[in-house]
Amino acid sequence: MPEKILLVDDEQDLLVALKRSLARHGYVVHTAATGAEGWQALAETAYDLVISDLAMEPMSGLELLRQIRAIDHILPFIIMTGAGSIETAVEAIKLGAYHYITKPFKTQELALLASRAIEHGQLHRKLESFNLQSQESDSESMVIGNNAVMQQMMAVVEKVSDSDVSILIQGETGTGKSLFAKRIHNASSRSGKPFFTIDCGALSENLLESELFGHVKGAFSGAVRAKRGLLEEAQGGTIFLDEIGELTPTTQVKLLRAIQEKEIKPVGGNIPISVDVRFLSATSRNLDEAVETGEFRKDLYYRLAVIPLRLPALRHRQEDMVLFVGHFVRKFNARYNKSVQSLTPGAMQTLMDSPWKGNIRELENVIERAVLLAEGKTISVEDLCAHPMCFPETPGEDGQGAVSLKQAVEKAEINAIRQALTAADGNRSKAAKILGIGRRTLYDKIDAYNL
Repeated sequence: MPEKILLVDDEQDLLVALKRSLARHGYVVHTAATGAEGWQALAETAYDLVISDLAMEPMSGLELLRQIRAIDHILPFIIMTGAGSIETAVEAIKLGAYHYITKPFKTQELALLASRAIEHGQLHRKLESFNLQSQESDSESMVIGNNAVMQQMMAVVEKVSDSDVSILIQGETGTGKSLFAKRIHNASSRSGKPFFTIDCGALSENLLESELFGHVKGAFSGAVRAKRGLLEEAQGGTIFLDEIGELTPTTQVKLLRAIQEKEIKPVGGNIPISVDVRFLSATSRNLDEAVETGEFRKDLYYRLAVIPLRLPALRHRQEDMVLFVGHFVRKFNARYNKSVQSLTPGAMQTLMDSPWKGNIRELENVIERAVLLAEGKTISVEDLCAHPMCFPETPGEDGQGAVSLKQAVEKAEINAIRQALTAADGNRSKAAKILGIGRRTLYDKIDAYNL
């Protein structure tokens, strides 16, 4: 998509000449004869660069810059000024203008400066998300693991990496669907382009459509200026629609049109905008059932699920448990300045035996607590016991599968002590060291459990 430039100057002849010159360089150029008109234009359209004269009445270029910086700290701004206003132009630089150019100037000089300013703005918008992306990179490599099903799915992803085919990722809550989507993007031919995520279940219908398609000024209450939607911002890249099953029927229709026609209309607008994005989506709901009941459009489902994938639950990925635990221990060691290096055999077995209804997200929560509670370099069963959900359900006294925290702790301790004694060939002193507890404490527990 060509970059959009807003030219603001009260000299009509200059506006016409500059617009013609910049248009020859491939830009879409809009003009405004006053600062107020420029501000109004910014409320209706999202621009990549503003070029404004300094000396205008009643709103000067400097005042226009101040108003822009109050709502957008990145949008590049170039000041055009006469030779006698250099000091004011320098003040504009301090306020956040990209640069200034003194009149008279050659149109080629302005075109070159505009190109650099736009590149500067695009770079800084990318840098805003750089820290988040770098934090996610370790998780992205970790999410695949050694599980055979996951490996097979990645083989499928690699086969379609150079295509624009839509992929639907299904799985229980907490199985890592968003990280897997990011991994798909990074393995694709679009990896150098934007990747945007939107949670379809977290926003109202109006706000969700505004995020997806953008809006014009006044489209709804609070829409004080035009805004680009993520489908336009992600040109050439990937849009990840999380919890796609929560879309309202109205939004489903609009999304289907965007996928089929490859164009969108901002909320409240009538001008279509061409988009070039790949769609990835995810849900923890059973979309097949939603299609059967009429809650989800069948035609949209088939558009989104050209390649359907289902992530296995953590309880079916025991071969990856050590990988996940190690990743989260390192993560929380760094966050809380801890130095945990290992888990006792009993603690590791407790994790392996758990049902993990919350999957990887629940495991992360448990390890965070354990790292915080660990007094030394080893996580013990006691450190895990602060989170009763990490223990497997066993029939309780009521026969309904309920289990008390006390029962869970006792079972975990018995298993851990038996494994430690086996590993230590019956030597209780060695077993106590393996468990990370005192020898007297171990003796007391052996007596209490009649081991």
